[in-house]
Amino acid sequence: MSVVSPQNLTYNNRSAYITAAEFKRSPIAAAIDTTNLIPGGDLSVQDHALSNLINQASAFADNYCLGAVGTLGATVNTETGRYRCNRQGWYIIHPAFWPILEVQSFQVGGIPSNLTPVNLSTANCWIEQRQFIVTQSGSYATSSGPLGLGLFPSVSGPPAFVQYTYVNGFFNQTLSAQAAANTSSLTFTNVTGLYAGQPVTIYDAPVEETVTVASTWDGKSLTVPLTAPLIYSHGAGTNVSAFPPTVKQAVIHLVVSMIKQRGQGGFVLNEIGEPMAVSSKTETSAEDFHDALILLDSFRQIFGRI
Repeated sequence: MSVVSPQNLTYNNRSAYITAAEFKRSPIAAAIDTTNLIPGGDLSVQDHALSNLINQASAFADNYCLGAVGTLGATVNTETGRYRCNRQGWYIIHPAFWPILEVQSFQVGGIPSNLTPVNLSTANCWIEQRQFIVTQSGSYATSSGPLGLGLFPSVSGPPAFVQYTYVNGFFNQTLSAQAAANTSSLTFTNVTGLYAGQPVTIYDAPVEETVTVASTWDGKSLTVPLTAPLIYSHGAGTNVSAFPPTVKQAVIHLVVSMIKQRGQGGFVLNEIGEPMAVSSKTETSAEDFHDALILLDSFRQIFGRI
């Protein structure tokens, strides 16, 4: 009989952090030609190639900031570990990734086959940006004897086996249906990382707008009510995100860098404002790559050099 790691089943929420439309209308990419990424290909082929580059750039941003399995986009992760309850009766958990948005479940036990769920509430679960604390009075019976979780539990015994599920990252999805002006809801296929009262931005230039999720939302429905009607109409596929704008800017720089490296050198403006071709694609590609890393540095959760 084999044992499957629960982590392996949850670290899979890779997604694109910008849309092709966002890239094309960005000033950063204004001088980039996206009509010949695949020589001889029609417009659909070029758009598909651009989407692939966006996916690659988004994955690079994830890997640079969080390592091989983490994502900046909101995801539900299950992790395991061995922890001791401290003398205050607290389990202090440091998940692999932050920011922590929600703790969905917590199980603890003396052996892996006998984990007892803890009913989480604001009374016994405290969430901080990079760690969370679970407290519980009483004890849980295990095959190794009672696992004390009182005010002053024993810390001299072996650590307990713990499994927990949490949500981390930033909400970033696209509309699954058109949202007409003056309507008060948005529809998605995934609402992971979205919460009542949360502001999000609809990236649909030149009619971008920031909206707030209504307190009446149940946290599950894919049709999300808003606190106020939309000012503009937004089509299906439009990005709606809680990302800090610097993440999107970094991904655009990464895509520009990859396109330049593939052979599109780009243009700069000379002193009188006329465009002038840049001869060294390597030099300009490196500049965009460097700019992307600077923007992503504040989100890094692992350390080292690339």
